[in-house]
Amino acid sequence: MEPEDMDIEALMDPGSDTLTREQSYSLRNSLRDLLLVLLAALLLAGGSMFFVRASLVRGSSMEPTLLDGDCILVWMAGGQGPERGDLVAIRARDKEGKHLIKRVIAKGGDTVQIDFEGGLVFVNGQRLEEPYLTETTHLEGDVQFPVTVPPDCFFVLGDNRNHSQDSRSSTLGCVPRGDIEGRAFFRFAPLERFGPIE
Repeated sequence: MEPEDMDIEALMDPGSDTLTREQSYSLRNSLRDLLLVLLAALLLAGGSMFFVRASLVRGSSMEPTLLDGDCILVWMAGGQGPERGDLVAIRARDKEGKHLIKRVIAKGGDTVQIDFEGGLVFVNGQRLEEPYLTETTHLEGDVQFPVTVPPDCFFVLGDNRNHSQDSRSSTLGCVPRGDIEGRAFFRFAPLERFGPIE
């Protein structure tokens, strides 16, 4: 038997023609890394690909869901608007061209009430279950509650509720549909956080 044949056999389970579990895991990781590199190259080369745009998260307003430095993919808006719970990229109204990432809490016609003392958010009288939060909502803005969201607009909040400027502030307020660029759906870097955004 030639040395090369022995090496190949050594990689396989005894009596089997399949890769070992460790090799299969390593192969999956290598393929995932290759796919990641190709995806990043396409995004960097073209800026956007079809209906997808890459974005870099800056700041802590969406922790723990998104961290400063996360690289995410945004499915560009079109057709149906975002749903409650979606993470959306919001076009800035100033000249700097920055985008905000926030979570949709309510849609046009919904009424939002926040109990800042208890830290709870209610939509149409129903308390929101928010497993993505690590702190309840105590930071107030200059918006008076309850708020009824205007038609074709969205009420948005950051997941890091006490360190986020969002619809609680009149600076942003309820976001018109035209200012929503798309829905954040996938994180492609860093590698240890690679995968769909919950």
